[in-house]
Amino acid sequence: MPVSLAPAWAEHDKLARSLPPRVREALGVAFTPRALALRLAHETLGKFPKGACPLVLDPCSGLGALLLAALEWATVQRPDWVAPLLTNRMQGWEIARELNDGAHRVFAVAAQVLRVQPKFKLVTTDALMNDDREIADALLLCPPFRELRGANAQSMAPDKRAWFARRFGSFASLPSLHGAFAELAGRLVRRQGGRAGMLLPYRVADVPDYAGLRRALANLLAPEQILHTSAGEIPGIDEEPGLFVFTAGKGDISGEPWTSRADEHERLYASSIQRHAPMPAGSFCDIGINPGNSAHLLFTDKPGPGDLPVRDASDVIAFGVRKPRFFLRGKVPKVTGFYAKLSSPAVFKQVKILIRREATRVIAARHSPPALFRDDLIGCLGGEAYDEDYLLGIFNSEYFARLYRDSFKEGRLRAEGRITIDQLNVLPVPARRAAGAAFEPLVQTSRELQKVAGKNPRLLAQLETLVKKAYGG
Repeated sequence: MPVSLAPAWAEHDKLARSLPPRVREALGVAFTPRALALRLAHETLGKFPKGACPLVLDPCSGLGALLLAALEWATVQRPDWVAPLLTNRMQGWEIARELNDGAHRVFAVAAQVLRVQPKFKLVTTDALMNDDREIADALLLCPPFRELRGANAQSMAPDKRAWFARRFGSFASLPSLHGAFAELAGRLVRRQGGRAGMLLPYRVADVPDYAGLRRALANLLAPEQILHTSAGEIPGIDEEPGLFVFTAGKGDISGEPWTSRADEHERLYASSIQRHAPMPAGSFCDIGINPGNSAHLLFTDKPGPGDLPVRDASDVIAFGVRKPRFFLRGKVPKVTGFYAKLSSPAVFKQVKILIRREATRVIAARHSPPALFRDDLIGCLGGEAYDEDYLLGIFNSEYFARLYRDSFKEGRLRAEGRITIDQLNVLPVPARRAAGAAFEPLVQTSRELQKVAGKNPRLLAQLETLVKKAYGG
């Protein structure tokens, strides 16, 4: 039975909350949430063979979230790694002493839970000054998302900028701290079998300004996997993060976007989606409550007799819904000059799946238990050729997210951070028969993910394989 590291995560989160905002802003600190950290650990470490434990390094470790995620992942997937990781096979570097001291406290709790006598190697140092080469088998990092141009150009002294430009090839074309850390990671990972998992701005993958960084990394790392995540998934970072997994070795030196080469079977992907039709007309509905100028009259957070629960977008996460926080008053005072749009409560009960409207990818959850919902959610009524759990798996997959982004890069339906019914009506979804042997396993995987609100990296990776198979890839 795996040991729970919840006490260590609780210590991490407590320390993160206690960090003064001015200190957080000065350091450019953003703390990676557990679910995302576990996903990065799984995608990066999962291909190392069982047996010999790799040396894992985070060169900007903060309070140790990524290293803690690696440890937690190992308790389930590689139990024989746990003791080595806590003694001599896991290292963290952090420039801020207060953060490094906090990381020691986090791992002291983890070691106590796991009953291992630890030998921490959490060092207070400026990693970007480090000259070491090829010292770690695996790197995990979430560097500060900070470009040093425009208004931020003055945050680094000119002589230091010049020194960084000499040291990091990408700095001359687009100076950024995350770019410098990405290059550093490429130098630190071992050439033979090394892997690096990074959380970087997703724009690094395809924006022309980052062509210099893509070229600089090409002699060190080759992108293996690029996963898009939602804006706001890392608290304190408004930018859309990408989960990048690299292997040591030469990549594409052209500087062209990585996303166009991320899938070796790109042509197979393009042809597979053409085999399937969209869901039938009327599968998606726009029935959410539009409160107009009457929200203060309609809603309350203190329910009384006859009041009905109302969900909004904040209550919906991938594979799960939170308990509604607001309620529609059973008796609304009649006041002139106010307006709203409300559908019959019976209509809401027909909705099987909820989809967030404000998002850069489809985020869906089962509409259970049924409730009223605001107009920042789209309803899906399902269909005879589909299963609700199956649709949840399709909608929440990275494959479908990529299909969404690639389908609306330009034109009338171009994706601008807002999901629309028009978009959903044209996206192909394999029906039960078309999905073939992938259908039932996908349903079961989706059900398992619903039990954990999508927070299991192994199941998420399994889901991607099944969705790709369902589309014929």
